[in-house]
Amino acid sequence: MKPHLPLVLLMIFTLPLHAEEPKMVKLTLSPETTYLMEPQLPDGRIDYLAAINQRLNAQTPPEDNLIAGLFSLIGGETERTIGLHSQLEERRRSKEYREQFWKLLGLAAPPLGSTLIVLEPSALTKDYEKELLEFYSKEELAPMIEKIKEREKGYRKSNLDEGRITQEEYDKEIQNIETEIPPEYYREIVSTQWYETLRRPWTAEEFPYIAAWIATTDDLTVKLLEACRNRTGYYHSLISETPHLFFDVMLPYAQSIREIARHFQCWGNLEFARGNIDQAMDYAFSSFRLGQTMRTGSWSIVEDLVGIACSGIGNYQVTTYLANLPADKDAAWILQKKKEYDAIEAEIGLLPWLPIWCETERLGMLSAIQRIAVEPNVAREWFKPPRLDEETFAKYEKVFHSGVEYDWDETMMRVNLFYDEMEDAYLLPNWPRRFRAAARLEKRVDDYHDADLDGTPERWAADFLLGNFTPSIESMMYALARSEWDRRITSIAFSLAAYRADHNGESPDTLEQLVPKYLDAVPDSPFTEKPLRYLKRSGDVLITNDDHYKLDGSETDAEQRIADEKAGGRVFPAPRHFLFIVTKN
Repeated sequence: MKPHLPLVLLMIFTLPLHAEEPKMVKLTLSPETTYLMEPQLPDGRIDYLAAINQRLNAQTPPEDNLIAGLFSLIGGETERTIGLHSQLEERRRSKEYREQFWKLLGLAAPPLGSTLIVLEPSALTKDYEKELLEFYSKEELAPMIEKIKEREKGYRKSNLDEGRITQEEYDKEIQNIETEIPPEYYREIVSTQWYETLRRPWTAEEFPYIAAWIATTDDLTVKLLEACRNRTGYYHSLISETPHLFFDVMLPYAQSIREIARHFQCWGNLEFARGNIDQAMDYAFSSFRLGQTMRTGSWSIVEDLVGIACSGIGNYQVTTYLANLPADKDAAWILQKKKEYDAIEAEIGLLPWLPIWCETERLGMLSAIQRIAVEPNVAREWFKPPRLDEETFAKYEKVFHSGVEYDWDETMMRVNLFYDEMEDAYLLPNWPRRFRAAARLEKRVDDYHDADLDGTPERWAADFLLGNFTPSIESMMYALARSEWDRRITSIAFSLAAYRADHNGESPDTLEQLVPKYLDAVPDSPFTEKPLRYLKRSGDVLITNDDHYKLDGSETDAEQRIADEKAGGRVFPAPRHFLFIVTKN
């Protein structure tokens, strides 16, 4: 911890608590309390959003910013609100947000009409029945609609059995299902087909509507691929609806990046089915590159999770393609593709070992404490239901609106100590130790949430906020480890495919047979820090992250999931114990 800097600020409440006389509030600006010491707001708080935006903007020039390159071509959720939302106020707020977003990037907002593009066919507003009838007859659509109706009937039956609806309500809803075909059914047909094209290679004959739709995006897709290849920085402007409150930061463009990866996935699966294997791999690499680039500058858990998802989409594509390669792709071609895959990390740069959002989570909590201290009534409005449930809000009232005097420095120091421990957990030398440390911290957070208020008021305040607004540390740790496992599996999948190409399609008996010709060394599982478990069975070849499953045919759930998944895919019989299917006979 840096030495204490004794800069003390005295501030007057502009919004007194319960119409009390204005009170003096002391905040000591130091690394132990406010963590950052500038820039300051006129009332003495730290403007954390401005600090992070300044830092990110400085390290990511606009011409290298991936998010600027992508969203100058397509629209995010903000553009959809402007284009589709019926309420003038919502459209006005979205336009203001859009202008502010691009200004913080250091660029002028692109013309709105040029970015009102959606990359998922079922996300548009249109007459899907009319469009589908251009590719299918009514007789061909009938079984698709009947399948949806049967599912809807099953849902209503569950509601009846569980007492959520009466028999009379059930009979009426069933009659409506049998006699009506709402427009949503046709949209659902498109959505179902879209997600099927993401799961596996597909042909235009199988899904003519999706093939015709995606062909209209050909020129745009080329530009999106170029942006992914040429931009290695990432900065998403941080803008809050409530000024200077980190908890209210919006990330509409971050979520939309996942759609780009899915779009690449759809295109890649189509190209693979056409026999254009190099193009298919290029799409898969672009999804992986997209996710990795995003994660280099992810200042929120949401962004990091979206980045992990995009990288995972790319890895899933690569391993699926490697398990189903045509015979003309020899070991030299495969190992060259492995070099290209490994080079992506070198081009983008290593991910920060300590997730960037660890600092942002801390700053979010400190911004909330300072808002509560300086503007208690404004903060109270923000925390009111439905943001907090009635029971939690009642606890909030008891903590912060009971007339108790607080030493806000002490509250902030207690919060900072917790985040110091969280950062220490992520910096431990191996994953098992990180998991154990994260579990202990998670237990403390749960205790903060469930405990009756005791101790000093400063402890009440810190424990309440930590117990209700700290993210799931353990879940994030496992998400990061699974992403690392995924990358190692993809590297092994390349080596196994090259081995099979040199051995008439036969897989090795052990992973050690890949070393050194195809693989420098067999990587460990990040979950155990032990070698990955490799099983060559009569009907398939599997790699697991641990020995949780016997995989001798006796574990019905795991075996059924393996049977249902294709070669090159992953199965998750349990959240933390999962398998990669190398090949299937």
